Amino acid sequence: MKHTIVAVILPLLWLLPLLAAAVVQGLLRDHRQQRALAIATSSVVFGLAVVLLVVNGSGHAFARDDVEAGPVFLSLHYHMAVDGLNAVLLPMTAAFALASLLCAPRSDLRGDTTARILVVEAALLGSFLSMDAALLSLFWIASMLPLWQDTRRSGSRPLHVLMTMSLVATVVALLGAIALLANHGISLGLRAPLDLIAISRADVPPPALAGWLFLFAGLLRMGILPLHLWLTAAAARAPGYSAILALFTPLGSFALARVVIPLFPHVCEQFSSPLVILGTATALYGALLAVGQHDLRRVLGYFWVSQMGLVLAALAALNAPSVAGALMQAMSSVVEVGGLMLIALEVEARAGTTDMRLLGGLVRHAPRMATGFFLLSAAAVGFPGTISFVAEDLAIQGLLRQHPVAAGVLLIVTAINGIVLFKAGKRVFLGPPSPHTTALRSFEDLHGWEYLASVAMMGTLLVGGFVPEPLLAVRSGVVDALKRIELPTTGEP
Repeated sequence: MKHTIVAVILPLLWLLPLLAAAVVQGLLRDHRQQRALAIATSSVVFGLAVVLLVVNGSGHAFARDDVEAGPVFLSLHYHMAVDGLNAVLLPMTAAFALASLLCAPRSDLRGDTTARILVVEAALLGSFLSMDAALLSLFWIASMLPLWQDTRRSGSRPLHVLMTMSLVATVVALLGAIALLANHGISLGLRAPLDLIAISRADVPPPALAGWLFLFAGLLRMGILPLHLWLTAAAARAPGYSAILALFTPLGSFALARVVIPLFPHVCEQFSSPLVILGTATALYGALLAVGQHDLRRVLGYFWVSQMGLVLAALAALNAPSVAGALMQAMSSVVEVGGLMLIALEVEARAGTTDMRLLGGLVRHAPRMATGFFLLSAAAVGFPGTISFVAEDLAIQGLLRQHPVAAGVLLIVTAINGIVLFKAGKRVFLGPPSPHTTALRSFEDLHGWEYLASVAMMGTLLVGGFVPEPLLAVRSGVVDALKRIELPTTGEP
């Protein structure tokens, strides 16, 4: 019975949004019908993801449930699974897509925008479920295409060039890795040469170059220094509601945990310390750059880069507490930064700008919006009782074992990020209105679905902070791989 439920739900999670996107784009012309279909589909997908989380978490505590078929085409093997690594990511991604659809102004949520949100949702869910390297790569690339289209329509040629370069680099890296893994699997006589489980169980390890290519693609997707420029530019300039889901996703860190650590442990072991240094430097760089920004959306872009630096440093420490903390932090950052960006977009929709020099005193007109911003900011920097508090505690504990200097720097980074977000909130919502802005007497507070989405995000962060056990299951997919890695007992960045 349990396997039947899983087998039915898994394909629906990514097929339903794709089908809805096709209908919205090709058949429906009325914007209200397009919006209604998209919201209904995302609601159903969210419900199915919650059911899958409950089913997978009961009884055998987030053990892997597989659905396989194939080969479907050439070496492509249909293998999807739900386990501790992705069980929470599925409803979280579906909820984020639903929040984007509900909060977007009706005038912005036209056919193209609605379809792009649905396609990104489907691609991300497919990526998280895939246990075949080719299938994972296919969904990965598909998740970036709508954002590439957004940048082309943004009117900013530098942004489009950066996004094009990022997309091309991702495609080349993933195709190269797939070719190497396929050749390796065929030489070993594997029935499914690109199946991640089959490759991990083989006696002969896959070529290290394939691991490096996957690692590069993951770091690029996370926005790790110096591969961050496309992300910060898109956060500031890309059309917000259709781009937010593709920008703030844990796909990069998930790929490291799903592919790089289990399949290429020796690569991770050899370059653990350099990656910790790179992650720490990225976290500090993002925090310091965010201090000097005047645009709220750009502040949040650099804040995301800083958070992903912390995630990389903790992942690279390669011990169970740090990996669990890193993956929890990646998930909580989606809710926190995504919620803050939604508020920034709501400010932009009402005021026509996110330039903080042209804003101020909005708390008089929008107390709910101001409260939501400050609560999400507190959660984002690890306020006690939230998910980030648990995640950062685990990450720092893991880093302290062999990288105490990095742990100390990351604590300082957390303090800087707190100052950055408080300063941004103060400039936008507190104090007198800017003398450079036009009158904002008609500025409206959060209402309807906007308000409910903000409350739901804050509630999620609090519940996850007080009941973190389901989130701690994220380490179940990588602890076995970590046992095969023997790290030196000394060395610190």
